[in-house]
Amino acid sequence: MTNNLNKYARRFGIAFIYGHLCFCGKILFVLFILVQTFTISCHNQPPVEITESEIQLRKQALEPAYQNLLNIPAKTAVPDSVLLMLTDNSRYWLENIERAALYEDSALVVQRPFHEIMVIVTYRLLLRENVLAEYPDYKMLRFALGEKGILRRAKDLKLGPFEVKNDRGSRGLAESPKVPILIFKWDEMRWKFDLPESMQLLTRGLETIGVKKDWSNSKTAIYLLEKHYHNIFFNINESLLSPVPAI
Repeated sequence: MTNNLNKYARRFGIAFIYGHLCFCGKILFVLFILVQTFTISCHNQPPVEITESEIQLRKQALEPAYQNLLNIPAKTAVPDSVLLMLTDNSRYWLENIERAALYEDSALVVQRPFHEIMVIVTYRLLLRENVLAEYPDYKMLRFALGEKGILRRAKDLKLGPFEVKNDRGSRGLAESPKVPILIFKWDEMRWKFDLPESMQLLTRGLETIGVKKDWSNSKTAIYLLEKHYHNIFFNINESLLSPVPAI
């Protein structure tokens, strides 16, 4: 009699557990479907259009944001405060490109897009010549925004007015203002500079020099670097595709 009761108890326990698991599984399945539906619906929603008055307010905020970047003292600026002025992808890109400039061999460097090769070989040249020794830390960040960086070079160009479309701000040349070369993103209620995208747009014209000559991106980058610094530094050649020794 006791054995039969034990068998019934075990069977009941197993049936109870199985039923409980099935019930939990159904709940999890329903929750999964709801999450997937919500995710898909969010992705399918069109971007929120902002009002004309908000566009004007954002456009007015672009010039001060740009000037704040230009006014950064590259040697003494607090890195954390500067990074807040950049988009998230800019921060990730700076970390990646600095690691590449320090350690990546030529086989990997030549596979990168033109604007990144240009940054890497320029950084290596200035590192080799001890120009970057004046920067205490965050050398790539300070180099990018310093006197020899992208923004200081861009300010010498004849720039057109700022343009705003929803969360994206841009600025092109005066002769072709609708073709952007500087990109800003609206995030956390302020404009942040998109460094890698701006770098790519700014160097697009330089890249065409190599395209016309049927050169590789790396050969074009070395050629342009030598052309710019030939009166200042020696040995500007393919050796810069490899890491600078004894870093």
